[in-house]
Amino acid sequence: MSASEFKERADVVVVGGGPGGCAAALTAARLGAEVILLEALDLVGGNAARSTGYMAFADFEAQRAAGIADSPRGYLADMQAEVARQRESYGVVLDDTLAACYAEESAATYRFLVELGFRFNRFVPRPGQHTTDRMMDVADVGMFSRCFGSALQEAGVQVRHHRRARRLITEGGSVVGVRWASSEESPGAKELGECCANSGVILAAGGYQANFQLRSRYQPGHLSNTPYLGIHTDRGDGHLMGQALGGDLINMTMIPPLVMVASALVENSIAVDASGRRFHDEACPYDDRVRALDEASGRRAYYIFDAETAKSRADLIGQMPRPAVSAPTLEGLAREIDCEPSALRSTVERWNATVASGLRTDPDFGRMVFPAEGAGIVRPPFWASPMVVGINFPAGGFRVSLNCGVFNVFGEVIPGLFAVGDCVGGIAPAIGLGGVKISSAVTLGRIAGRAVAGKQPPTPAEPAVTAPADATPSTDEPSPRIPIVG
Repeated sequence: MSASEFKERADVVVVGGGPGGCAAALTAARLGAEVILLEALDLVGGNAARSTGYMAFADFEAQRAAGIADSPRGYLADMQAEVARQRESYGVVLDDTLAACYAEESAATYRFLVELGFRFNRFVPRPGQHTTDRMMDVADVGMFSRCFGSALQEAGVQVRHHRRARRLITEGGSVVGVRWASSEESPGAKELGECCANSGVILAAGGYQANFQLRSRYQPGHLSNTPYLGIHTDRGDGHLMGQALGGDLINMTMIPPLVMVASALVENSIAVDASGRRFHDEACPYDDRVRALDEASGRRAYYIFDAETAKSRADLIGQMPRPAVSAPTLEGLAREIDCEPSALRSTVERWNATVASGLRTDPDFGRMVFPAEGAGIVRPPFWASPMVVGINFPAGGFRVSLNCGVFNVFGEVIPGLFAVGDCVGGIAPAIGLGGVKISSAVTLGRIAGRAVAGKQPPTPAEPAVTAPADATPSTDEPSPRIPIVG
């Protein structure tokens, strides 16, 4: 079928149905814009629907109800402190103005989600990162698909599944649409098409962790092929399309290694090394977990959990890079992972006693995140999942205005082009705090939706990189370009 048979037009075209894209599409539609959302998979929700669902907000209703004092300024300070730590390892840029805007708007984002039907369980303490309790977990991450899906339908957003954006369409220097091809998940024949946008295109196509070729441009060779958590459609499509128009990508080298495990699984697990004993705070900062595993004997270690956790967290366990093993007894599990049976049993019994005691701090390693259900590792069969280093959270994305308009490398707004979620780089270096990734995506999505629906010009800013006044075009032949496609 020809592309002309699938040409559509709307006021706004959103590329990607993760939390940022859904929030942008929903906000624009509620303001009266006609919106088309292109999604490569058969459900919206993106990685968030497969995640732990941690989200952080500042000075919001749940904090005030719990008597917790917080402020956007305090949240910004925590983000700045986290980025200062990351500067020891990466060349990173935190957009303080954008981060402050996110912190200020985060309470409204919480209300927006609650009004959509989202429910939150409790505060998840992260004292090593957040100076106060502001991170909460979503009661059911399936709500990212269900709540957004029903709200988009009610608002009249035209969701087009199985469509992968491939190129941006421009006229006179402005972005006016998207060319797409049917994704690998499409049940029908291969199709091509165009979606034209009267007001603008919003890039919300996810990260680039699933694109090993692209990662090899920014990571050392021994890391660029490590496994990743998340959906396989995170191939940097938005990054590449915007870069083709001169979009200013920042923080692309920050692809930190981490022990690949969802935080919700960590809550119900302990980690043991080759001796069968615990060796660190399992819920400590991501970088510390990698260091602990590096220092473990033979870099061999396992997350230990029971049958109840295996059942309730089956989706998260299924995403682990190596299969888990089980046995009806702890002694049998010790044989499976080749450790001393008495050591493993003693370790599990000590952890169970700590959980049952009601202590808020683990006396051995200072852990403060305990099972939400208050249960230890007690129900057979018992399970062990190998600890593996990979990646999950690339920080690279576009530098954007306060209205999420994409800047080019000379600090000029690219007319008609906006970015949210993992396509934005200015806040991402702070994701190690926990709760920043999804919350900022939804917040910026709402901002971009308002901007593009209202046809507001993106806020200007000083360019991060400028050409010298006396610069002249180079006469050198350009180096051959290597296509990076996933």
